[in-house]
Amino acid sequence: MLSGTSPFKDSSEWLIFQRIIARDIRFPNYFSEEARDLIDRLMDIDPSRRAGAGPDGYAAVKSHPFFKGVDWSNVRAQTPPKLALKTGTHSSDGDDHSDSSQNPTHLRNGSGRQNDGPLSAESSGHITRLASIDSFDSKWQQFLEPGESVLMISMVKKLQKLSSKKVQLILTNKPKLIYVNPSKLVVKGNIIWSDNSSDLSVQVTSPSHFKICTAKKVLSFDDVKQRAWQWKKAIEGLQNQ
Repeated sequence: MLSGTSPFKDSSEWLIFQRIIARDIRFPNYFSEEARDLIDRLMDIDPSRRAGAGPDGYAAVKSHPFFKGVDWSNVRAQTPPKLALKTGTHSSDGDDHSDSSQNPTHLRNGSGRQNDGPLSAESSGHITRLASIDSFDSKWQQFLEPGESVLMISMVKKLQKLSSKKVQLILTNKPKLIYVNPSKLVVKGNIIWSDNSSDLSVQVTSPSHFKICTAKKVLSFDDVKQRAWQWKKAIEGLQNQ
């Protein structure tokens, strides 16, 4: 609620699950120490150890320093903090572009007062939002078979010797790995799947650039959102299942 985003964000459900399992929580730099501590206690992997799960119940959450100054007995009579509306645009090629900043004046501590620490507008200026994941547009559903689901999807550039073309790269649980022309909505290539790393492998040369190597050819891609390592982990993770 402080950032307008989930604590676990990534480019596919599979990668989100990996972050949850690893408890990879990434806090925006404008979060106060009190906010970080409260979220950390609420996100304990063991439900019995989470804040509010002990013998004191919700009282343990209410007494946390984040809520200092909140009159719980009269909370319904208090004026709620104002919310800053999010604005964003979507490009015609299907790639998501969310706004890079938002008005931080609605980010307050639990008491409803403007925080004097990292959450204050004076100290943080405009807030850089966490990178949003690519939404799964219904138009890609036509490339899936019944019961098939997407593990990772992203708009990337398919690099050739003298040119590059934007394609939608899709990895499914079948497993299937295809790339689609985003404007004509036609499959341009089906990368032959293999659980054998000698027949299908991923080489990462930079945070944005990766190569998918098969027995017959090597395909080069560039992910502007710098998720080359995530593509490698997703493909290799599926191979190892």
